[in-house]
Amino acid sequence: MMERIISKERPKKLIYGLMGFLLLYVVVRSLVAAAGRAFWYDELLTLTISSLGSWKAILEALHRPFDGQPPLFYIIEKFALGLARKQEIALRLPSLLAFPCTLTCVFIYVKRRGGEIVAFLCALFLLMTTLFQTYAVEARPYSMVVACIAFALVCYQRLPSLFWTAMLGFSLAAAQALHYYAIFAMVPFAVAESVVLLSTRRFRWPVWIALAFGTLPLVLFWPLLSYLKTVYGPHYWAHYAFSSLPRTYGAFLSTNSVYGGGIAAVLFAGVAGLHLLPRWVKFAEVEIHKADRVEPALILTLLALPLITFLVTKVMHGGMVDRYVLATIIGICLAVGCLLSRARPEIVALFALFVISAVGVQELHFWRFPGSHINNVNSGGVATEKFIEGAGHRELPVVVPYGVLFVELAHYASPHTADRLIYPTQDPVPNDKNWSDTGDKAIQLLQSYLPLWVSNFREFAASHKEFLIYVEEREPGRDWLTPRLVREGWSLQTVALNDFQRVYLVTGSGPPPRQ
Repeated sequence: MMERIISKERPKKLIYGLMGFLLLYVVVRSLVAAAGRAFWYDELLTLTISSLGSWKAILEALHRPFDGQPPLFYIIEKFALGLARKQEIALRLPSLLAFPCTLTCVFIYVKRRGGEIVAFLCALFLLMTTLFQTYAVEARPYSMVVACIAFALVCYQRLPSLFWTAMLGFSLAAAQALHYYAIFAMVPFAVAESVVLLSTRRFRWPVWIALAFGTLPLVLFWPLLSYLKTVYGPHYWAHYAFSSLPRTYGAFLSTNSVYGGGIAAVLFAGVAGLHLLPRWVKFAEVEIHKADRVEPALILTLLALPLITFLVTKVMHGGMVDRYVLATIIGICLAVGCLLSRARPEIVALFALFVISAVGVQELHFWRFPGSHINNVNSGGVATEKFIEGAGHRELPVVVPYGVLFVELAHYASPHTADRLIYPTQDPVPNDKNWSDTGDKAIQLLQSYLPLWVSNFREFAASHKEFLIYVEEREPGRDWLTPRLVREGWSLQTVALNDFQRVYLVTGSGPPPRQ
C-alpha cells in the first residue's frame, strides 16, 4: 500500500516541479522580450497618460478623451513606471506578471477535474497562444483582464463559499475597472449561474450580488465611455464582421482562419457532446448529472465570447477587435482540459507530445533569433531613421500617412528627424462606410502632450510644393496618400527602397484641387 502511495506522489511532485519551472521561465522570457521590443502606438498612449503628474491630470486626459481605458489601468501603469529604469520593461511589468497568474489559475481550475498532468498540459498550451506571445509583454490592460477572469473562474469553482463568492465579485470588478469590454467576459458566469438555478431550483443570491458588483466600475465610469463613443463613434476604426469570427480564433492560436475556426468547432462539438448530450457519447463508466452541466455551460459561453460580443456591439453600434475578447483563450484551454480529462491515456500522451514539441520549437526560435519577431527597440528606430536620412533631401519635411507608424517614429527618432516628420489628416470621404477619422482625432489630441507636427494635408500641400513621403508596405492599404497624389497630378519619384520601406520625393505645381 505504501509503495502505491509513493508511486502516485512521484508524478505529482514532478508536475509541480515542472509547473514551478514554467512560471519562472515565462517571467524571464517575457522580461527579455519586453526589454527588446519597441513600444507601438497604443503603448505610447499608455506611456503618455501614465507619465502625467497627478491623478487630476490623468482624469483630464481621459475626459478629452485621449485614450479609451478606465482610470485604474493608468494608475497601475503610473506605479509600474517607478519599478524599473527602462520604460519598455517598467510599463509592461503588470501584464508580464499577470500572465503567470493566468497560468496558475488555469492549472488550478483544470486540476480539479482532470488531474495534475492534464492541468499542466493546458497551462503549457497557453504558451502557444497570442496571450503569451503578444499581450504578456504589452503595456495595455488585456493580460491583466484575462488574469482577473482566470482567477474569477477559480473562485466560481469553489462556490458557494462566502469567501470565494466575495473574491469572485472583486476579481470581476477588477477586470471591469481595467477594460470596458470586460463586461462581456462576465456573461459566462451569468449563464453558468442560470444553469445552477434551473438545475437545482436554488437562487444563490450572494453569487448574483457578486456578479452585480462586478459591473459597478462600468456604472461609475459610464460618463467616460459615453463621451468616448460620442467623439469616436461615428467613424470608429474597429470594423468587425460575422465572417471575421474564424480569423479571431485563428489569431488566438497563431494560425489562420481555417485552422482556427476548425479547432473552435471541434472544441464546441466535443464539450457539448460530452456533457450536454450524454446519450450520444458512449462512456459507460461516466454518469452525467444535471449539476455537471454548469461547467460545460461556462466553458461553451467562454468559447462563444467573440460571437456574443460581436452581436451586442453590432446592435449598439460599437467597435470590436480580437484583443477585446482575449478571455476566449481561457475557454479554449478549459475546453481542451475538459476533453483530455475524459480521453484515454494514449490520447493524452499524444497531445503532450504535440504541445511540448510545438512550444519547444517556438521557444528555441525565440532564443536563437531574438530580434526576428519584434520591432527591436535598439535597432528598429535607428535603422528607419538612417533609411530616411539616406534618401537625401534632409531639408524637406517627411510626411508619414499612417498615424500608428508616425507616432512610433516620432517617439524613437532623434530630435532632428522627429522635427521633420508630419502626419497629414484627411478630409472626410463621403459615402465611404469604411472611412475612419479615429486616428486623426487621437493624434490631434496627442499634440497637446507630445511635440508632434500634425496638419490637414490640403493646408500642408498649399504651402509645400516639395516634400518626402515615408511608407511601409507590410500592411497594404495603409498608404492612402500616394494613390491620391498620383490622381491629383503630383510627381512621385522613389529615392529610397528596400524590402518593405519606401521614400518618395513629391513635387507639384500647386495645391491639389478641392474634391
